[in-house]
Formats: sequence, C-alpha cells, structure tokens
Amino acid sequence: MHEEILTAGGVIREGRFSRLNVTQVRDALAAQLDAQPSDEMKERLRALWPQLAAPLYQALEARTKERTAGIEKLLADRADQEVAKITVIMQELARSIRAELDHPDHQQLELFTSSEREQFERNIDSLRARLAALPGELEKETAQIRARFADPQPRLFPVAVTFLTPQRLAGRGH
Repeated sequence: MHEEILTAGGVIREGRFSRLNVTQVRDALAAQLDAQPSDEMKERLRALWPQLAAPLYQALEARTKERTAGIEKLLADRADQEVAKITVIMQELARSIRAELDHPDHQQLELFTSSEREQFERNIDSLRARLAALPGELEKETAQIRARFADPQPRLFPVAVTFLTPQRLAGRGH
C-alpha cells in the first residue's frame, strides 16, 4: 500500500478555472502567506465554488493518473529487480548442487557400510531431484513476484481545498 498527498490546482480568471502544472502548484503553495483574505473575498470564492468544483476535481484526477503512471513504472522496476535477485539466488543454488553432484566423495564409498551407502545414494538422488525442481520453482517465484506488483489500484480522496489569493485582490484580512 502506498499513500500520498497529491496537490493539483489552477488559476481562477473571470470565474473560470485553468489548470496549473505540478511545478506551478508547488511554487504557489510554497509562496503562500498566513494572511487571510477579506470576508468579502471569502464570500466571492464561496459563490464561485459550484463552478470550480468539477474542473478542480478533473485536475486532481489528471494528477492522479500522472502519479499512478510514475508509481506503476517504479513497481515494474522493483519487480524486475526482485526477479533478477531470485534468479541469481536460484542459479547459485543450482551451481552448488551441480558442483556437489559432479564431485561426490566416491573414493570413500568403499569404506561405507551398506546403510551409509544407501543414505549416500538417497542424498545424491535428493540433490538431483532438487536440481530438477529449480526451474519450476524459479518460474513460480517469478510469477508470484509479478503478481504482487501487478495492477495497482489508485484511489482518490479529495480532502481539502486551499484558495491562494493574491494580496492585491485579497483586500485587508482580519
């Protein structure tokens, strides 16, 4: 799960909303002051809200889609990294098993009792079976990793609206 606060915004001119890009919104929010606009300006903004709500929501939806695309790329990259890691681990395990199978301690096999020889053969058979199972395990692990990172579902929950009013238009605040 990933939660993030996204910002979107725009400029209101003659009662119409025009969307700002991400950098413009960030810069506007960074430049805001604590001063409140006049009550008259607050009332004018309240009266404009019915006209602004839908375009502002559309700006938020557009920002959500942009951010979702970025997160999907990040998740795909992370899935690729995890697949690469598990592949390296499984390949190293296969190399270790092959090395053991290629150089078993056959010289001392004559010194083994029959039960020890049987155990040794069972161990070799187990190693062969484990080696044979590794490609299927890698395929299964890869599929599980890909499934874990697949199909992220964005959710949009608008929580606040902030009107930034230029000082020249805000009037004297209280």
